[in-house]
Amino acid sequence: MELLPILKKFQDQLDADSERTHKPRKTGITMVLIMDVANYGPKYVEPFQELVDRIKLLDTFWHHDIKIVQEAVEGFRNMDMGVALGGTQFEIAKAQKNIKEYIKLLKQLGINEVEVENHGSGTTLQEMQDEVKMFKDEDFIVVGEVGKKWWWKDPTRVSRDLISVERTLEQALGLIEAGADYVYWEGMIVRGLIGTQLENKHGQKQLLEVAKAIDPTKLIFELWDDRNLPNHPLIAWLVKEFGPNVNLANIMPWDVKTVEWIRHGIIYEMDHPYMRWAQDKSAVKKWWQIESPDYDIDMERGYQLKPPF
Repeated sequence: MELLPILKKFQDQLDADSERTHKPRKTGITMVLIMDVANYGPKYVEPFQELVDRIKLLDTFWHHDIKIVQEAVEGFRNMDMGVALGGTQFEIAKAQKNIKEYIKLLKQLGINEVEVENHGSGTTLQEMQDEVKMFKDEDFIVVGEVGKKWWWKDPTRVSRDLISVERTLEQALGLIEAGADYVYWEGMIVRGLIGTQLENKHGQKQLLEVAKAIDPTKLIFELWDDRNLPNHPLIAWLVKEFGPNVNLANIMPWDVKTVEWIRHGIIYEMDHPYMRWAQDKSAVKKWWQIESPDYDIDMERGYQLKPPF
């Protein structure tokens, strides 16, 4: 049909204007979180597979037929996606003192990535570095996670909404030095620093300071919204600061297309920056550098930062 080349032309121009990378990507990575493999497995993701680089398959327990997990791993891998089971299963294996069986399971499933995290185990940085090296020796791609969801026992944070830049970089660079291929920055920290209402200006400065010191091909920002808080404003802020090829993780399957629209500036987030830029390209070279309004669409009024204890 004559219409299809026109759509493709629009898409190609959007990709060019956004300098959008393509698989296999080093930047612009989208990691998708699978929490319901029966309904949001490979068949769901297949139509937009070119947009998905990595899978975190958390939904591994309590299936009527456990083969669904193995079939999902195979399906995702066949679409050139790296697959990990996520840090939760890693910490379960540690809690049950069964790491050897865990490694055996990963290999039998065809898993090629491992996430090393420390939310509940009280592991030191040195112990995490040793774990990174252990999995690298087993030929896995390894992602180390920086920080914890809850700030009260997180050595990288001084409050819920602020970090120690020094301790954060110590952990991130320490994991990379140990051999981690990437680091995930815990999504609750990213949310706290940016601010759910994009209000945490001090935290944003801290985030930018940390990101500046880490290789952008190594750093992946997690997003997390377990309290049904919006992620799109945070993603739009990250795209504005780092460009369309910022690395993002924990994107829900049904949200991949919306995230891609944000990466191209063609949605209401930050007030349609691509369209505004196209009216006068002399203002800035890149559309994501264009001025953005104070963010107040669909946001809670009177929201305030939570002070430290």
